[in-house]
Amino acid sequence: MPMRLQTESGPFRRLRLDKRAPTPAYAQIADAVGGLLRSGALPPGYPLPPERVLCDQFGVSRMTLRQAMGILEREGLILSHRGKGTFVAHDRLKKQQQELRGFTEEILARGGKPESRLLSFRQVAPPAAAREFFAMAQGENLYEIRRIRLSGGVPLTLETVQLCERLCPRLEQFDLEKNSLYRILERSYGLRLGSCVEEISAELPAAEHRRHLDLPRGVAILTIHRNTYTDSGLPLELTKSAYRGDLYSAIVHSVRRQRTGGK
Repeated sequence: MPMRLQTESGPFRRLRLDKRAPTPAYAQIADAVGGLLRSGALPPGYPLPPERVLCDQFGVSRMTLRQAMGILEREGLILSHRGKGTFVAHDRLKKQQQELRGFTEEILARGGKPESRLLSFRQVAPPAAAREFFAMAQGENLYEIRRIRLSGGVPLTLETVQLCERLCPRLEQFDLEKNSLYRILERSYGLRLGSCVEEISAELPAAEHRRHLDLPRGVAILTIHRNTYTDSGLPLELTKSAYRGDLYSAIVHSVRRQRTGGK
């Protein structure tokens, strides 16, 4: 209740419309509220004022206000929960596709605090796709590692990693909750990472995603399949990561090749 009163008399009260401007009212509201949210003045999870308060403040109908809120939600700035209200969204971790970084490196580079919870570590017989990728001989096993990866205590991704036991024997001696897997591979096994290929898709979450990632209702997951190679081209790692769609986005840089002939 005190938080609701704070939002009604807080920074939103200073936002105004220019009704003589040619810009539609909903666009002005989206710009004004979006500017406030992008400034970082309000922490993630901060509740926006109720619809009636914003409608009265801006002098608009609920339909107009909802058009503005729809823009902000599509931009990932707010999250609406039926029966609870609308809240400032957490900043999404934006992945730059030309960078080869592990989760720990990615979070540290952005000033965050990476954490891991180990769900399972086991040796398994390789499925056909993994056997082909690693060029495994009969009888060789995989390490399969399942972890929840967190940033600042917030679960961000459910990760499953497969590694050929031959490349990193006795990997179980390392604490994978406290140490970066990529750092272990490079420092302890001399396996220098060189490149990766990633396939990204949006999916509906399964029960385990909802349970491990604390997914809000209606939020999808972003699934990334990664094939990682050493700097000499040796197949090193197969990873499947299921990220919270409300906290993560991917940026893909594309370059057009020069063409000859035609348009």
